[in-house]
Amino acid sequence: MTASRRNPLNWLWVAVPPAVTLVAGGLLLASGRPSGSPVLLPFVLANVVVHGTNFAVNELRRREEAPARPAWEFHRPFREGCARVGRLLAVGSVLAVGALLVDAGPVAAGGALAVAAVLYGSGARGLLRLVRGTPTVRLTGDGVGIGSRLLRWDTIERVELNGDRSHPRLDLKVAGRPRPVTVRPEDVDGSLLFLLDLIGYYVAHPGRRASIGAPAEAVRVHAALLGARLSAGLAGGPTPIPAL
Repeated sequence: MTASRRNPLNWLWVAVPPAVTLVAGGLLLASGRPSGSPVLLPFVLANVVVHGTNFAVNELRRREEAPARPAWEFHRPFREGCARVGRLLAVGSVLAVGALLVDAGPVAAGGALAVAAVLYGSGARGLLRLVRGTPTVRLTGDGVGIGSRLLRWDTIERVELNGDRSHPRLDLKVAGRPRPVTVRPEDVDGSLLFLLDLIGYYVAHPGRRASIGAPAEAVRVHAALLGARLSAGLAGGPTPIPAL
């Protein structure tokens, strides 16, 4: 899988939550009722229902998918990426419309609008990444790209799988950084165990880094990592894939 799977219906998670928020808030503003009255109740309930559905569908029912190949680009699960963008835009809309509906004074309203602007900015960046198909984790001959950061191979000291069964995380210890760079399950459409083995392999084998991205190298490394886990009697890790 070299790109995240795209179902046209996934884009509804980008559009529907903020649309519900803005339509509900617009209707309340157009009604001309006094602010701070029970008129806010349908506005709040509409957003609770939308965000509850978003969480139940896109987070509680999340399933792990096979690893990316052969360029070793790992994308955020597309449905979850759409849902996250929609959530950011919707919460920003809640704050923006709420600042107009509730007479909380210019300072509180200005603060709410400022936070809404930050959320809209984050949502816009997330939407751009979805449109461009930008991976959240990518291995290259130069290093490991995580988001907009490139961690060069010679600065990665070790890779660890930490956390617990419910909240695992992959930590990359980087020279000169007091805190590790972290990858979580929701960041990648793949197995953290496989990513642990894959990054660890290239940390330990600098001579193979120049071949990263070549289909033959991807098949070779995948087979080597899978064979090592099976020989050691370990569960998890790379999912068997057919040859390219």
